[in-house]
Amino acid sequence: MSKSETAGNSRKQAEFMKIINSMALAALAITLSSCASQPLPPQAFHNTDNNALVIASLDDNTCQMIQPKISSGEKNDLVLAKAMALPQHQAAVVILENYTEPQIGQQFRDRGTALFVGLRNLGYQHIVFLQGNGGDNPEGLITLAEYN
Repeated sequence: MSKSETAGNSRKQAEFMKIINSMALAALAITLSSCASQPLPPQAFHNTDNNALVIASLDDNTCQMIQPKISSGEKNDLVLAKAMALPQHQAAVVILENYTEPQIGQQFRDRGTALFVGLRNLGYQHIVFLQGNGGDNPEGLITLAEYN
């Protein structure tokens, strides 16, 4: 394959990813707004999948992988690239550290949307967002949102 063919394929893949990301963002916006009516009482999270990917989102741009391999705080894209290399892509848990909203709102959308879209694009079907408490164990944390 020539360099020009490779470059053309890369551009096509980038365009395809933009379309997929746009569709996923639209679906997320619809899902979030449809769930915005009456808030449910907080639910404690109980991990039933020992193979689940666990990520701690430290802020809008930085996160770290907690499980299966611990990483240091890195840009979200780097952690998602590491997640892509994992053998299983079924369940993902995202712990939102330093999360201050009493209900899901703009802060959740700012931090969660990119991670949700990235994880969905990697094939993760079950994604749970939790409110962090400074620890690295998701067990018992408050569930903010769950997508199947």
